[in-house]
Amino acid sequence: MNFFCSRSSAFLLICLLGTSLSVFSPAIAAPEASAAQTEGTEPMLERVVLVSRHGIRSPTKPLDKLEKKTRHTWTPWPVPPGEMTAHGQFDLGLMGQFLKSYYHVASRDSSARCLPEQPAFIWADSASSRTQRSGDILAAALSDGCQTQARSMPAKTHDPLFNALPAKKTTLDADDVEKTLNPELIPDTELPPPVQSGVQTLQALFAPNACTTGTTPCFSKRAPLSWKKGTPHAENGMALGSTVSEALLLEYVEGLPPSVTAGNTDTVHTLNSVLPVHNYQSARMRRTPAIAIPRDGKLAQAILTLLDEQPFTLPDGNVLLTQAHVVMFAGHDTTLDMLTTLFGLDWTFTDQPDPTAPDTTLAFETWKHPDGRKEIRFAVFHQSLAQLREGLKLDNVAGQGVPMPLTSTLCSQPKNETCWLENLSKNIPQH
Repeated sequence: MNFFCSRSSAFLLICLLGTSLSVFSPAIAAPEASAAQTEGTEPMLERVVLVSRHGIRSPTKPLDKLEKKTRHTWTPWPVPPGEMTAHGQFDLGLMGQFLKSYYHVASRDSSARCLPEQPAFIWADSASSRTQRSGDILAAALSDGCQTQARSMPAKTHDPLFNALPAKKTTLDADDVEKTLNPELIPDTELPPPVQSGVQTLQALFAPNACTTGTTPCFSKRAPLSWKKGTPHAENGMALGSTVSEALLLEYVEGLPPSVTAGNTDTVHTLNSVLPVHNYQSARMRRTPAIAIPRDGKLAQAILTLLDEQPFTLPDGNVLLTQAHVVMFAGHDTTLDMLTTLFGLDWTFTDQPDPTAPDTTLAFETWKHPDGRKEIRFAVFHQSLAQLREGLKLDNVAGQGVPMPLTSTLCSQPKNETCWLENLSKNIPQH
């Protein structure tokens, strides 16, 4: 049976009934399942929903614009603005292969033939070619080559799952956003020390005297808000510092010659110093509830539906049924940032200064207990700076591939030890 039944099909009911009555044949196994799990006394892993950022890309704006703002010449990229590189595609393939191995996704039978019903389903954001290409890479990796393409809306269309604002499915409350983000309304807010240090490092790298002489770039200026097509934007000042620090990280992990150097300080040290600027500004513009809830609320509800192992209607009108025990959404760092707010999650890495760096993947797992209750567990997979830059394979050892477990502040159990689906669902904010 296909993963899909057309929503308009007269046979939808039959199709859904056929799915619910089918015998479950495990195509996904719990990582390192214990004997107790196989005997039915412990919870079993039933479904995994993954949300990933695309692979390494070039800066989304043309370099000449970045050079004009920073008054600095940047290293050229081998691809147009915003496109994923060949190196980025390779790294993302490594992440996909590790996810397949970690979750024991079986896509072939004993004779190495592709199964008629693949256990993994991948849905990619249609807004950019980098996410669609990332979806294809992940589909091939998770299926061991049995799938070559991810599903998505038509190219260049707005998918409400990834961003409901341009899809005209919601709007922002400008007053709420302004109250939280407008620096003119909160002039006494002090920057965290790592952010202050990062701003100073950027200033020393690009224009040591700009702030005192009134020239640009001056990264310590708060970025004023402007509105474009119903969404807030910020440029120059702190916002430019965010763009610049991410651009430095991207060229490093791509393996390009550095555009700037800090004397005897190595590049990794510089990145660890300046990335807090990017992380701070990203948190302001993406994790603010007044933005995150309306923008990505539909994806959060989709994840909850899938974790409950219920059929889900995709934006193209098709229905994703329950055979797909691994569901992957190929999105952006913005997607990950929004979901941290919606699900009460947060994380940092010791070997990667960007918590939503290329290929970072957020995992939502449904563990079914013998009494039928569903427990949700969270984890995040990532690649270190060295793994991204050198194209190193992920290994199932601490610090090299094993995901970081996360806890949700939305789970009401004591110490957040167990996150039952019904409790989590009640606490996910809706717009």
